[in-house]
Amino acid sequence: MPIKIVFLDCDGTLTKVKSSWEFLHRRLGLWNNHADLYQRLFREGKIDYHEFCRRDALLWKGLRVADVLDVVRGIPYQEGVKEAIRSLKGMGITTFIVSTGLSALVDLVRAELAIDGAVSNELLSKDGVLTGEVRINVEYDRKGALIDAMLDRSGLNRKDACAVGDGEGDIGMFEAVGLPIGFNPHDKVLPHIKHACFGSSLADIVDIVRDCG
Repeated sequence: MPIKIVFLDCDGTLTKVKSSWEFLHRRLGLWNNHADLYQRLFREGKIDYHEFCRRDALLWKGLRVADVLDVVRGIPYQEGVKEAIRSLKGMGITTFIVSTGLSALVDLVRAELAIDGAVSNELLSKDGVLTGEVRINVEYDRKGALIDAMLDRSGLNRKDACAVGDGEGDIGMFEAVGLPIGFNPHDKVLPHIKHACFGSSLADIVDIVRDCG
């Protein structure tokens, strides 16, 4: 059965940076002794994902949205990403980003690559200035539930769908589709994927989608 939709992670998959949150913190000098502590508390289970994001976003209160956009524009794409998206669309496949990353980056990537849709986490602003609040649209371990709902609304089933990602946060996404592909996947991801691409070019996924569809 041909693949009809490909769900894509953004950070570490479409782009070379593993976390747009961390990238922004580091560029603004807020990582050491601040955001790194919040990440550690989350990893240790001492705060939940909502609290983790709330604390992170609060560090950016008062920043101009334009300045944030200038920073995330410096995040490089993976090699072969434009070729990959162009080829998938040429096969009549819908492309959709599902990311726990920042919408400031994800919306830019979606527009530049002409990806069909996207959902990510949004830093709230007023009059062009960040309020320190965040709207969480994608939780760390809830990508699978989002995809289940999207497939149901579209009248598609898991056999129609492919997911491409790299990290533990993508495991739910992998388990929600018929064709899970890891792009330079972490070790913990390997039991949850059917195919792994190890290399520098995202275009390598195209043949897998074509041959397995």
